[in-house]
Amino acid sequence: MKTEIPKHKKEFCTVKIDDLKPFEGNPRHNNESAKMVAESIKIYGFLNPIIITENNIILAGHTRTKAMKILGQTDIDAIRVYGLTEEEIRGFVIADNRIGEYSRWNYSAVDRMVSKVGNDDPMLRKMGMSSFMDNKSDLEALIAGAEGSPLDKDSKHVPAN
Repeated sequence: MKTEIPKHKKEFCTVKIDDLKPFEGNPRHNNESAKMVAESIKIYGFLNPIIITENNIILAGHTRTKAMKILGQTDIDAIRVYGLTEEEIRGFVIADNRIGEYSRWNYSAVDRMVSKVGNDDPMLRKMGMSSFMDNKSDLEALIAGAEGSPLDKDSKHVPAN
C-alpha cells in the first residue's frame, strides 16, 4: 500500500542572498562548518539548493548560504515551498537538522570510495584524509561526542520512539 504524503507547491528559483531571512532560532551553529562548505563549493560547485518558504525564510541551507556569502556570491539556487504551516515549518527544520544523526557509517565502503578518489582530491586533502580508515577513530569520536545524541554507540539500529 502506498503511503500518502503531504503535497506542497514547489518551484526551483535563484534568489538574492540579501533577500533571504534565516529561520529564527535555527538550532544549528554552523560558522566553522560554513568555511569547509565554502571550500567544497569552490571545488565541486553549488550542487544542493537551499529550501525556503514563500517569504524567503531559510528552512534548510543556512550553512550553504553562509558559505556562498564567504565566496562573495550574491545569488543562490533554492527550492521555494508554498503553504507550509508554522508547525510544519518548525517540525521540518528540526527533522532536517537532526535526522542525519541517526545514520551509521559503513567504514569499508567509505574507505573504498576514498581510495578510488585518491590523494589528489583537494577537498580530501583539506580534511586531512588520505585514507578513511586512517581517520576512523577521529570520526567515531566526533560522532560519539554529539552531546545528547539519541544513538546507542554500540547499536546497529535507531532507538525506538
